[in-house]
Amino acid sequence: MKVLLDCRMATWSGVGRYTRGLVSGLAADSDLDLVLVVAEDAPVFPVATRKITAVSGGFSVMGMFELASIIRAESPDLVHCLHFPTPVRTSAPLVVTLHDLTPLVMPEVMPSAARRLVYKALNSRAVRMAERILTPSEATARDLGKLFPTSDGKIIVTPLAADDFSNGPIAEDTGIDGPYLLSMGNTKPNKDLPTLLDAFARIASVRRDLRLVLVGEEPAGYLASRLSPDMSGRVMFTGRVTDDRLRALYVGTSAFVFPSVYEGFGLPPLEAMALGTPVIAAAAASLPEVVGDAALLVSPGDSRALAVSLRQVLDDGSLRASLAEKGRARAAGFSWRETARQTAAVYRSAITGRD
Repeated sequence: MKVLLDCRMATWSGVGRYTRGLVSGLAADSDLDLVLVVAEDAPVFPVATRKITAVSGGFSVMGMFELASIIRAESPDLVHCLHFPTPVRTSAPLVVTLHDLTPLVMPEVMPSAARRLVYKALNSRAVRMAERILTPSEATARDLGKLFPTSDGKIIVTPLAADDFSNGPIAEDTGIDGPYLLSMGNTKPNKDLPTLLDAFARIASVRRDLRLVLVGEEPAGYLASRLSPDMSGRVMFTGRVTDDRLRALYVGTSAFVFPSVYEGFGLPPLEAMALGTPVIAAAAASLPEVVGDAALLVSPGDSRALAVSLRQVLDDGSLRASLAEKGRARAAGFSWRETARQTAAVYRSAITGRD
């Protein structure tokens, strides 16, 4: 089966990890002849794939035409778009992965009504064109069914994985002195970083050596505008980090905290659990699906409850050990090989449905 995959967003964070993990898993299937449409800055992909470099980005009109032109020239048995942008047309069966619908569920994430209108139109077009739609979680599948009723009967859930990430090398030095809590430094509204900052402030007065480390770039003046000078000095953004250092940060922290109120899947908690890191997460959207009973779940937006859970994990060594053990076992149930196996089954189903 010749499958053409749109991998132009392979260098992104979440979509990129999905792209790289899925392609690695699919490349192990000897029945698949993979053709990857990639951007000029494409990462290294498995050798058992053929790559076509696209000039235009996936989100441009030119990109939609270019992808259609490549499909026409290649004549694949099936096309898989790994994000919601789709070609202008395709005669081959189309599978589309829709990772989340954040701007439609939480409009404040995309304040521009015009941009949301375009976003909705592109997702609606993907739903209409696709023979099958993959989502990473049941939560996203439910949102998709509510917002786009025509998706009914097309949706298949194929969870993500972190085994490729957790098996990589770990940097020798985190660059952090003393004990710290770790989280992601994304400041978008759905990530709910203010709740974490408030919870940290509640416990920091009795834990003078504790720091909060946020992975990512700090928007200008973000911490200074939200914390007292004393407190802001104990919270730091890392800036961009390599995967090696990120793994070291996971391993070295007392706990990984993920207060996000909306996620299509939520790879960071799974990455942390795979490395044996205790996880505290919001009981929101897809996160309970991902962490199961292997993490402490708190009510979304409740900084008092989050502070209580932070104290529990910091004070109770046996709890940390239990969460680490459960987390590793939970993460082991997710693998890119299994995601690829399920995805290949969807390909075959989509082609059979066309016949």
